[in-house]
Amino acid sequence: MRLIVRLAALSVILGLLVLMLTPQVHPPGPAAWADKVWHVLGFLAITLSLQIAPVWRDRLGAALLAVLIGAGVEVVQDWVGRDRSLMDLMADAVGAAIGWWASPRLAPLMTWLHRRP
Repeated sequence: MRLIVRLAALSVILGLLVLMLTPQVHPPGPAAWADKVWHVLGFLAITLSLQIAPVWRDRLGAALLAVLIGAGVEVVQDWVGRDRSLMDLMADAVGAAIGWWASPRLAPLMTWLHRRP
C-alpha cells in the first residue's frame, strides 16, 4: 500500500509538471485569478507529494524545493509558449507555505509512510 501511495505522489508531481509545461492560452480577465488559485493548489499538492514520495521528507526542505521547482517552471514556460509571471511564482510560494503548514497535521499518515516495513 505504501508503494502505491508513493507512486501516486510521484504521479502528482510529474502530472502537474506536464500541465505547467505544455502550451496553453490564458483568457484575459477574471480567469487570471482562477489561474492563481490553481497555482496555490498545485504547489500545495507538490509540497505534500515531495514529503510523501521518497523525495524530501523535511517539511521546510520540501516547501523550498517546491518553490525552486516553481521558479524553474516559470523560466522554462517562456520556451514552451507560455508567459513568465512573478505573480504565478508568488502563488506557487503560497501553496508551498500552506503545504509546509499542513504537513504536521498529516503526521499519522507521514509516520505510517516513513516506517520501515
